[in-house]
Amino acid sequence: MQGEEFTFESLLRLVGQEDRPFVIWREQDLFRMRSHPVKIDVPGFFICLSGGLELEINLQRCVIDTQHLLCFMSPCAGRIVSRSDDFRCVGIMFSKSYWKNLVFQDYALSAIAVRNAFVEITDTERWRLKSFYDLICSCVVTEPDMCRDETLRHLVAGLAYQIKSICDARSAALPSLSRNEKLMYDFLDLVYREYKRHRRVAFYAEALSLTPRYLTTVVKLVSGKSAARWIEDYIILEAQILLRNSDMTVKEIAYELNFNDQSLFSKYFGRVAGISPERYRKQ
Repeated sequence: MQGEEFTFESLLRLVGQEDRPFVIWREQDLFRMRSHPVKIDVPGFFICLSGGLELEINLQRCVIDTQHLLCFMSPCAGRIVSRSDDFRCVGIMFSKSYWKNLVFQDYALSAIAVRNAFVEITDTERWRLKSFYDLICSCVVTEPDMCRDETLRHLVAGLAYQIKSICDARSAALPSLSRNEKLMYDFLDLVYREYKRHRRVAFYAEALSLTPRYLTTVVKLVSGKSAARWIEDYIILEAQILLRNSDMTVKEIAYELNFNDQSLFSKYFGRVAGISPERYRKQ
């Protein structure tokens, strides 16, 4: 999908289904292998049936397999790292308006996998989710009328509640975050919101009521990577997405990421990514 984000509308064209409030991802629909990241703006769930898919979501690597459910509930940057030959999955992706309507009717659904896109599941839970998925698939092919639409709405909501129940159970079983781990998550959440406008560690330290030195120490201790490097990686990730998935010029991308001129952006990109923006775009 060169030239566009991975949105619900582009997904419709990729999967080849007619316009509808949600899209069913069937077992034969494979994720395309891409060496570059894309912006994902599609709320949805994926259930792995076999094999495994290694993904990088917002710079953090995870694997979707038969023991893990993949949930996209908010916009993120994603890249496929590797995929086993026997990887197969099914899923459902929603239009934003349809998902917001579900969330509006029960705000509790908005809590599904807000921070962690990968949720551990048992074989029994996977079978139960797959059963809901199969019922939805069966209902979709019936003649459209008010009864079918209402049935689908309740089935989709039922699937969402099942996933929420699993997420709640896993959260309750997890040990409480340490102070340093919570600080690390708060830092990453803030970086994800502010990286386009702020590149200095001092800004994030002040926002978290810390000194830059203390923030850098904690982030390095928890993640193995410095606070400055996390900020740089988020900026470069966004730049890579824009270079490969938009028609913006390098100059326009520089301004989009709050660089005063193209030369400064090109030097920054080259230092962090090890390649010029122009060469990266042509890869």
